[in-house]
Amino acid sequence: MKLKLPARKLLGQAFLIGLSALFVVHIWQAPVIHSQAIAPGEIRGVWMTNYGTSLMYHTTRLDDVVANLARHNLNTLYPAVWNRGYTLYASRVVQKAGGIRRDRLTSLPFMPWQDPLRTAIYQAHRQQLRLIPWFEYGLMMPISSAIAQRHPDWLTTNLAGETVAGGAAVPMANPLLRPLWQLRQEASGANQGWLNPFHPEVQTFLVELITEVVQRYPVDGIQLDDHFGLPVEFGYDSYTQALYQQEHGGVSPPEDPEDPEWKRWRAAKITELMGQIATAVKAINPDAIVSLSPNTPDFAYDRYLQDWRTWVNQGWLDEVIVQVYRNELAVLESELQNPELLAVNQQLPMGIGLYTGPAINAKPVETIQQEMAAVKAAGYRGMAFFCWETTLWIFKDSAANQVHEAFTSQFSA
Repeated sequence: MKLKLPARKLLGQAFLIGLSALFVVHIWQAPVIHSQAIAPGEIRGVWMTNYGTSLMYHTTRLDDVVANLARHNLNTLYPAVWNRGYTLYASRVVQKAGGIRRDRLTSLPFMPWQDPLRTAIYQAHRQQLRLIPWFEYGLMMPISSAIAQRHPDWLTTNLAGETVAGGAAVPMANPLLRPLWQLRQEASGANQGWLNPFHPEVQTFLVELITEVVQRYPVDGIQLDDHFGLPVEFGYDSYTQALYQQEHGGVSPPEDPEDPEWKRWRAAKITELMGQIATAVKAINPDAIVSLSPNTPDFAYDRYLQDWRTWVNQGWLDEVIVQVYRNELAVLESELQNPELLAVNQQLPMGIGLYTGPAINAKPVETIQQEMAAVKAAGYRGMAFFCWETTLWIFKDSAANQVHEAFTSQFSA
């Protein structure tokens, strides 16, 4: 039965109204927070995971989220752009390496031209915030990822020949179910391997991956973290052993991964790679900030062969935000008196990373306030919060007005 003309008109009008509403929602932007006044050299940052960025992007709320950072007198957003072998943006470098061009979380098949990273940068700069892409996974790479599957020789191993410490899980045999198995493994963090920082192809891939962002986007810098290192038990792959033998008169690496000279050799190679990255970034944009968010110096070196104190002394870093994630205030206050941290704080802008808790058990705002006050009292040049989801979003423990009051009182505009 055909619709009568008035009904057709009503349907047409309803369609136009709905289309107009969608258009308004799409182009509307949160107002600029004019009260924002960033203190020079002070770090007031927050990390946003790829899950958070994806959800805010898909719901067109990214502008509100960034404006809310400004309302809380924060000045830097560190969004995850490299995670589980995927990038937040469409990466030619990842595609060339055999990976998926863009993170499936942020892929919109019906709007392939959309770019969440470019949108986040635009909104951050509207609000006078810095946006520094965070290469969260660093050298971590799930062995189930497309890149690892295509380049198994890019992964390093432990003495037992395992790419995953403790033994790798057996891959799903059924090819129809394998994609679901891979998604589950990647999401859970299982089957986590490590790219070999001593392999020249891996080095080229990492330098190109990081500089791609600086070349293509008006970012304020880049950030690496504790995952840009290597667990001390790794480095026993055939390529690395041959390289070590070549430089040590045919002598094989010690079987003890804690051997001091073996640790120094691997750490020095990672340091060389860091120098390549910093130099390449500065060659593209001398004003780009090279940021690092490591663990405390001794832990970073002993557990992850990350000699970031040397990186500071070499002048490769423009800011450091040390992760001091502690549950007890007294322990945090003690850590903040670490002489090495205090010394670095005199060399360059240095902040303290604070952990606001997991999604199911975020810290109350009173605890976060105490930690913020401790960092400020110790004389550091700022702080950053991991992560946005439990600091300012729905997983936070306290009411929005309480959190707002805590942040604006700590960070005066």
